[in-house]
Amino acid sequence: MNEFSAHEIKIVKTEFAKYNNGEQDAEQIKKIEKFFDRILKNNNAIKLLINVETNRIENSNKYAQKFYGYSEHELHSKEIFEINVLKGEEVKAEYARSKELGLDYFESKQKNALGEIKNVMVRSTPLTIKNTNYIYLIIHELPDVTEKAEEKKETKAAPIFSLSSNDKNELDDELSFVEQNAKDLVTLSNKLAESEEELKKLNASKDRFFSIISHDLKNSFFSVMGLSKILADPENDDSDEKKLETAQMLNNSSKKLYSFLENLLSWARVQRGETPFEPVENDLYEIVTEVIYLYKIKAEQNGVILLNNIDEGTKVFCDINMTKTILRNLISNAINFTDRNGVVKIDVSIGESETTVTVVDTGVGISNEVISKLLRIDSKYIGTNKNGEKGTGLGLILCKEFVEKHNGKIWIESEIGKGSNFSFTLPNKN
Repeated sequence: MNEFSAHEIKIVKTEFAKYNNGEQDAEQIKKIEKFFDRILKNNNAIKLLINVETNRIENSNKYAQKFYGYSEHELHSKEIFEINVLKGEEVKAEYARSKELGLDYFESKQKNALGEIKNVMVRSTPLTIKNTNYIYLIIHELPDVTEKAEEKKETKAAPIFSLSSNDKNELDDELSFVEQNAKDLVTLSNKLAESEEELKKLNASKDRFFSIISHDLKNSFFSVMGLSKILADPENDDSDEKKLETAQMLNNSSKKLYSFLENLLSWARVQRGETPFEPVENDLYEIVTEVIYLYKIKAEQNGVILLNNIDEGTKVFCDINMTKTILRNLISNAINFTDRNGVVKIDVSIGESETTVTVVDTGVGISNEVISKLLRIDSKYIGTNKNGEKGTGLGLILCKEFVEKHNGKIWIESEIGKGSNFSFTLPNKN
């Protein structure tokens, strides 16, 4: 006799009490329905869901179909009385007798597709699902009567005990413990199912991400190979000035490809947990000054002014390499999307527990529709800068990974034609 089914019945009753109290939202109701479907389909016992009005079997698990010897379609076309050997009145009488004895189950007889009679133990509870009344049955096969007789011959009569109040308390405690464990198992099962669904979504997102990345990678190589082929062609009769221009384009394409590969490898190391994360107290002013120095020439070539508005001695608790990578990507993007005579500045706002760093530009701006896609791995947006060059979008994905590694947030505020603010937070202390 499987006692777990008693706890399962209690759990189902508890969940459907929430389901039918009218206070649950649609999402919660959907979760309860999914939870019940998983319980019903679990093959730890024979399980049937009976429509009260039609007496028809509307749902069952594989164990039930195997036990009765019917396919799912065949079993769901039958009424419960077609498999019950006892008549309706006899079932009710047996149920009433069990209640008088204080039992939460009753014994019955059922027949399978071959006409074989089986002794069974039945636990049940009424349920209302989407305004339809059902009886949920959990059934266990009992040993044959002759087998029971043989068992009685071989075993000594079991002693009869009377429980003292202490014994009863201990038994109640143990049953409560078992019931709580059963609830915990169901909760864990729900969480595992949700985690599995999230994992599927994440894998689908990464598959899409890598398909876009492979496309970007091929395009970058085609650009480098195409330009180098022009320069290597012995029949190329371009002027020296034209060849120099091609060489400069090749150099720029090579730099972009290198930056892209560097970001891709960094992102891959983060996913594998191979990127060392060593946050310590750092001077934010010094970090920003160093990154600005790297882009000083690029900014001058584009006619963009770079400003560091952070005070010396501004301390944050961060991994210095990750923070430099975040700033390199944001500052480089800001320069690429800002017209000549524009400004890119780095501002800071110091809070009680975290510091907000903002890269502000006076560039072309971004629409709300594009903003919603920029930091998402499953809908990577490929932007075109003021020179008509396309970016890969990978840098911002990497920034998001590194900011979240610091338990921080990253967000974008922008308006078409009025520039953009890319902000992220870093902790002030460990």
